[in-house]
Amino acid sequence: MKKEPIINQTSRIIQEMRLRAGLTQQSLAEALHVTDKAVSKWERGIGLPDTVLLPKLALILDVDLDVLLSMSIKEDEWVGVIDIKDCDFSQIIYDKPLIYYILSHYLLLGINKVHIITNNQNEKYLSNAFFEKIGFSFSFELPKNKNVMLINYPWFLFGSDLTQQFQGAMLLNRTVKLIPEKQSAVFYFVLKDKIGLIRNQKILDKKITSRTLGRGMLLLDMANYDKCLDVASFVRIYQNNSKMLIGCLEEIAYKKGYISIELLRKMVANKPYSTTIFDDLGKP
Repeated sequence: MKKEPIINQTSRIIQEMRLRAGLTQQSLAEALHVTDKAVSKWERGIGLPDTVLLPKLALILDVDLDVLLSMSIKEDEWVGVIDIKDCDFSQIIYDKPLIYYILSHYLLLGINKVHIITNNQNEKYLSNAFFEKIGFSFSFELPKNKNVMLINYPWFLFGSDLTQQFQGAMLLNRTVKLIPEKQSAVFYFVLKDKIGLIRNQKILDKKITSRTLGRGMLLLDMANYDKCLDVASFVRIYQNNSKMLIGCLEEIAYKKGYISIELLRKMVANKPYSTTIFDDLGKP
């Protein structure tokens, strides 16, 4: 028995939830500031909503965003690519190495196979057994025959529903680039038939569709020491006031089921954020 295509699952869920909510296609379209033809296309499986619309659509239909997206991303068809050579991955930003903030995007998406094009110093740092213990598998060459989420600059990006917006891009079934509103940063989602474009960013940018991430995203540069100080200040203020962590790979790995609670305790025992983790999870 063939599995129902992703786009058909999502279109069926949108229609069922719209009817349950007592909305017409027109009234849903007006609430989202799109045309009723767009809603009709979603429900017929001709297309999917823009990623920026997904959180609002889920709110209007009173459905969890993960349910709306059918939890049907085939994670084994996606790999990460980090193409960054001119910064130090081990640079501590407040309480974590710089690379943690980049890798956290992949781990939250369930992508643990990451191809990294970088310098020898960073390759040596990433050979630490820690990364393998939390589920990462690194390769230092470009992938073949896989869809790719590409990060090619050390951006620090933080905001509400960021992971869901990345998921939306993965579900579009076409190569796209996501750009935070009024910013220059780019996050690429490249299908395997376009993977040859990764090494030529100018051609890649011309060949693929651009989409804007929703408002409320904080974007900071981590390319040098002075800029990292700005990121460190934000992380310190946010974590100390919210009692929640940013970019903590150990916590994400535990919540994703990649490591046990016992291993989590060992891994963070001497980390400055151990208390915060267990205040959230419950003290060991």
